[in-house]
Amino acid sequence: MDENNEIIEEFHGTEIQAAVLHVLDGKHHMTVFSERTLDLEDPQTEKYVKRYVSRCRNDMRSREGTFREDSAFAREMDRYFHHECDLPSFSAAALSGLAEYFEQEEARSFDVLFADYRSDDVPYILVVLLEEQETMTWMTDTDHGSVRNTISFGHAALPAVSRPVASFAAVNMLNKEIRFTDEGKWKNGISVIADRLLSVNAGVSRKEIVETVKNIAVEVAEEFNENPTVVLGKVKNYITETVSEGMPLRTETLAEEMFEDIPDMAEAFRQKVRAQTLPEEIELPKQAVTAAMKKQRLKTDTGIEISVPAEYCQDTNYIEFHREEDGTIRIEIKGIGSITNKI
Repeated sequence: MDENNEIIEEFHGTEIQAAVLHVLDGKHHMTVFSERTLDLEDPQTEKYVKRYVSRCRNDMRSREGTFREDSAFAREMDRYFHHECDLPSFSAAALSGLAEYFEQEEARSFDVLFADYRSDDVPYILVVLLEEQETMTWMTDTDHGSVRNTISFGHAALPAVSRPVASFAAVNMLNKEIRFTDEGKWKNGISVIADRLLSVNAGVSRKEIVETVKNIAVEVAEEFNENPTVVLGKVKNYITETVSEGMPLRTETLAEEMFEDIPDMAEAFRQKVRAQTLPEEIELPKQAVTAAMKKQRLKTDTGIEISVPAEYCQDTNYIEFHREEDGTIRIEIKGIGSITNKI
């Protein structure tokens, strides 16, 4: 599937209402708040905004947040939601504290993309911090009666869309549900998204929840002398199939499905989940889960590494694990028609 088709598929039921770009240039002590929105009639601009909405919606790193009572962002967002101001005014007011931070505390330069979009008629606000990149370009001069091409340094540019998004937030304007990621390396280890922009208390990320579920499954398998590789493969397949059907991941249902033949294992899994205070139901993005769960990588203590499709780990027609009398493990890979050396 090519890039355009991916965007079309992801945007079924999603519509961009408006977007605006602001400049917070802490390096040169220059803040430029745009007074007009981006021209989404321009196909390239619309595609650019859609790419960021799509990537942030599917980011497994994003964690939940809840607004603090003193959140200026929440206050300004309510004004915007009730049509008391437009998107440029709302976003500029919401960014005032962040602009001050870059001016006074950490001299870095960002372009900030604000987007108002609807997903299945639910209104969201997306904020993406795009750190400016210093680039070089060519220039031509005709001094001294001859043509000379030279290199010009120090130009500011937006980062490529393919670069990982370090810091963003998406907020449901109806119920104030927040999803944000902040992996930017900030001074004193603060989170500028949580502390300086949104003013929220942070929860765990979807990625952390899924990793915890997988780790618990492996622990339970080892406690009951079951093959952890096979159990982990079952868990990955279950999560992939559940998300592909548009269903949330429910840990109780997972326990019933994975360990239906061994009730004690199911109960041990439930107890460990409760001890970690994981949510009973987790909404996961289909695109990100499918990519993350399709492979299972095995590494032996002898240094051999194997990458196996997750569904094969529980299918003895493809791979089988044998416990030898001396306690070692033999891995048998079956049904191979040919082998290609990957260089």
